[in-house]
Amino acid sequence: MDQKSLAVLNQLVVADAYVSVQELAQTFNVSNRKIYNDIAKINDWLKESGYPKVSQVRGQGLYLDEHVKEKLRTQLPVSDYPFYEYSPNERRAWIFIFIAVQEHPLYLNDFIELFQVSRNTILEDIKKLKEEASDFQLNIESGRHHGYQIKGDENELRRVLIHFLTFVTPESGWYQIIVDSAFADKLDQKLLRPYIVFNNYELHLLKNLLIEYERKFQIEFTDEILNQLVVWFYLFSRRIRQEQYVGIDPVEKEVINSTEAFKGAKTLCSNLTREMNMTIPEVEVYYMAKYLLSAKVNYDLNPIYENDEMRSLCHVVEKMVSDFQLYAAVNFSEKEQMIKNLFVHLKPAYYRLRYGIKIENILQNSVEENYPEVFRLTRKVIHHFESLVKQPVTDSEIAYIAMHFGGWLRREGITLSSIRKKLLIVCTSGLGTSRILESQLAGLFSNVDIVGAVSLREYEKQDLAVDFIVSTVPLPDKGIPIFVAKPILDNKDKERLLRKINSLNNEAQTEQLYSVDTLMDMVKRFAMVEDEEALKQELRRYLHSPIAIENEKRKPSLADLLDSEKINTVGQVSDWMEAIKLAALPLLDLEYINMNYVEKMIDNVLKLGPYIVISEQFALPHAAPADGVKKTGMSMLFLEKPVDLMGESVRIFVVLASWDNEQHLKALGQLTKLLKESRKEMLSAKSKEQILKLLESYSNR
Repeated sequence: MDQKSLAVLNQLVVADAYVSVQELAQTFNVSNRKIYNDIAKINDWLKESGYPKVSQVRGQGLYLDEHVKEKLRTQLPVSDYPFYEYSPNERRAWIFIFIAVQEHPLYLNDFIELFQVSRNTILEDIKKLKEEASDFQLNIESGRHHGYQIKGDENELRRVLIHFLTFVTPESGWYQIIVDSAFADKLDQKLLRPYIVFNNYELHLLKNLLIEYERKFQIEFTDEILNQLVVWFYLFSRRIRQEQYVGIDPVEKEVINSTEAFKGAKTLCSNLTREMNMTIPEVEVYYMAKYLLSAKVNYDLNPIYENDEMRSLCHVVEKMVSDFQLYAAVNFSEKEQMIKNLFVHLKPAYYRLRYGIKIENILQNSVEENYPEVFRLTRKVIHHFESLVKQPVTDSEIAYIAMHFGGWLRREGITLSSIRKKLLIVCTSGLGTSRILESQLAGLFSNVDIVGAVSLREYEKQDLAVDFIVSTVPLPDKGIPIFVAKPILDNKDKERLLRKINSLNNEAQTEQLYSVDTLMDMVKRFAMVEDEEALKQELRRYLHSPIAIENEKRKPSLADLLDSEKINTVGQVSDWMEAIKLAALPLLDLEYINMNYVEKMIDNVLKLGPYIVISEQFALPHAAPADGVKKTGMSMLFLEKPVDLMGESVRIFVVLASWDNEQHLKALGQLTKLLKESRKEMLSAKSKEQILKLLESYSNR
């Protein structure tokens, strides 16, 4: 076997479930055909070594016999860092990083040796890298005595440096590179060779200094951001040693000087000066303070409105939360806490946008695909924030904010039972992400209690009393089963996770269609079974299909909720209260709601005013799920003559009742689009059939 075939085998050895050819191809940056070639080499080697070959199950993937895995674990150099062919993007990223931070000259042969590729390949990489760098007014030059060098503005160089880091970030983040005590021993592995650019002692030192900063200012960075800051500050320090300094705008200095982060940056740089025997000019203190201000946090125990900008931001957050509630037709039960948490998140986002610091959100696509309604509503309220920062907010940042809103939509408490399995979530991406993961897992496992979501550092300190753990990164073993999952799960991820966790149980689940024990009896009637337990384990993995996923309720459309029997048309009413009662009548008769819900809708208008009028001539009365909702639904009252609703003229009332804060969002989005594009057509409808046709047309979009 060559190195890549060995690495593919390694992936099969460390996998705790089936692995598809497509997954391996993605992991190794190669085609499916190349993976099949590697499997052929692996099977030849296994045969020569006296082992059974890799098996493949249609629709599931590849797997190795458990006994073979046990033997190979002691025989093979098992690693969490599989070798794979570097993509051109990765090679160019590493080349830029090495040129930027290495203090000794680097030449063409150094990169040929580093990546084990041809001279022409590296020349082509450097040619394209020069083109990319020129977009940032940076020039890559080479000379016989000084090797490759990057010339240009230092601020731009560091911005590009951080950009290229995203291409080489390990799959589990920078955590293992920073904390792995055996890091140096692994540098001879081909994949790890580029990481020789990092000094393990200095990484540890920076991490400890940043943790001390957290303690002093009573905050906690997300695990992911803490480790990113360690790597960024390490690379900045390498540039400072070369006496390559940034520039800071005087206005920026004035703002930064008023913040707690600047005090912390001064202390941090003072300690670095002492511990690393280097000189750090004041301009670099301001520069590092910018990154501290821009860093995502899990919590801030003492959020300070340090200046006028932060006080303005607080007002913006209040407007965003109020508008989100209005557009989503929900009421956050702990609105003040929601505002505080969102402020803590938006504060670093404000500074990121102000200072042009970009943090890649690898979850953006997942948020848009799995939570389209929440993403759309967040985009609808983001204009308040954009007005403050005086620039458009990227979809990447909007996705982060949407994760906060999405987490709060499903934040209602979970009751724990002493006889049920207990699950702990470990998430490195912050509170918004962990809440979304928690809500997904709560819907996935009906017989499991989620005891909480903690950061990686909290996990390392805790004594655990749980049955298993779902984590977004690999964890140190504490004797409890750990399942690594993406922060936002699609259906395929849910299937895989369900199958893994179900395989832990020795007893067949009551909702499963097939009995492992029955199948074992059938197999033993016609075949010799050498290892019953191993076969049972494989059968459980295969048979414990994720029925819960197939039965997950999809979010209903506008036409699903608002059918013919829920629409009434009348000439006129005496007042708006009668209108709400008549509009709610179909839902009352069908027992979607009770009378308390109707009274609560009227009380809300009396207390809060005509907030339910969301478009000209259109009102959306609603209350909270706990006020008397039995089933999600909508009903409509269409008036020939408008009624006055506290100064607003209204002809159409749509009562919204949702049993949670999410089931109605798709239908509400379609209704909002209808009102935006076809409100006049709706108001001019002459029959129930015309109304239904219009509703149907927007439900199919």
